[in-house]
Amino acid sequence: MNPSQDAPDAERLIALLTEQRDLYGRLRELSDRQRSLISGDRPEQLLSILQERQTLISSLSRLNEQLAPFRREWDGMYARLPEESRERTSVLLNEINALLKVILKTDREDSVLLAARKQTVARELSGVVGGKTATRAYARQSDSPTTGPSADVSG
Repeated sequence: MNPSQDAPDAERLIALLTEQRDLYGRLRELSDRQRSLISGDRPEQLLSILQERQTLISSLSRLNEQLAPFRREWDGMYARLPEESRERTSVLLNEINALLKVILKTDREDSVLLAARKQTVARELSGVVGGKTATRAYARQSDSPTTGPSADVSG
């Protein structure tokens, strides 16, 4: 193959990797917002972030399908790229990997944070349920007739 035949593939590869990097960048931004919402006790807004993330993940999945032919013959295809395209591809891959590492790390930390918040809420709910049970017990006791020495037994 001559270099002119590889050039469109190089351009396509770089365009796909650029798009992938940009999607991971947006996913990273959502991870930051997600952390803020978890820490800030705004779970209703968290669902919106999770929906946005799912949309980006779907886009990344479709993009991975488009990148599959390049991955199948990666070594040979990469070797045939012009030097400038190899350098650009390498930079993009490094950026993508760095973003992915941060996203995965943040997601693991957020998972731990969410589990801790879930336990806290469960304890708080137990306290509320326990408090309601105690209140009902006290209420039942106050509704029962008093039979002690101060009871009015005149009749």
